[in-house]
Amino acid sequence: MRIIYIPWSKAIELCYRLASMVLDSGKQYDTVVAVSRGGLIPARIISDVLGVEDLVVLRSKLWGIGGRIRSEPEVSIHEPPDFKNRKVLVVDEVVDTGATLTRIARLIRDLGADPVETAVVHYKSTSSFKPDYYVEKIDEWAWIFYPWSFAETLYGLAKTRGGDVYEEAFRILREIKASELYLDPYRIREALKRYSS
Repeated sequence: MRIIYIPWSKAIELCYRLASMVLDSGKQYDTVVAVSRGGLIPARIISDVLGVEDLVVLRSKLWGIGGRIRSEPEVSIHEPPDFKNRKVLVVDEVVDTGATLTRIARLIRDLGADPVETAVVHYKSTSSFKPDYYVEKIDEWAWIFYPWSFAETLYGLAKTRGGDVYEEAFRILREIKASELYLDPYRIREALKRYSS
């Protein structure tokens, strides 16, 4: 399995490049929707660069622990905002299968938004959904390891490899040379325990 590790410095650079692409389009948006949890950081940066104060968070879960995939994304909103006649930009970190962005864009349109456009840092060509904006296209499937989902991703990767999760996790960290994570082995072990329980 191919793993693409994105260190913090590159992740932030990619988020600003995405924000610049949206800004350079000249389009105006009333609301930025962050797909939680992965899209929180990119969406916050984009809303800041665009000067859009209305930042809404939707929770979506397609991938389960250990790489299990649900048949359809679970989408939840604490309190549905009024999207009627709003220009909405939905932001996530990656479009993998396309199921999440397809479902969220449809939901927001059903709530009255027009238009609804999408932006992601990484667009995988394996996706059935092509976002309106993306920074990098990944032509073959790979597991993208973002620094803001360190424990969740590390646990999922280690679990898919089988064997002892902790040994596999440390093997993965050596493979990707993730020295900038600033966590000692004890903290990493403690973080992984939370996912295994």
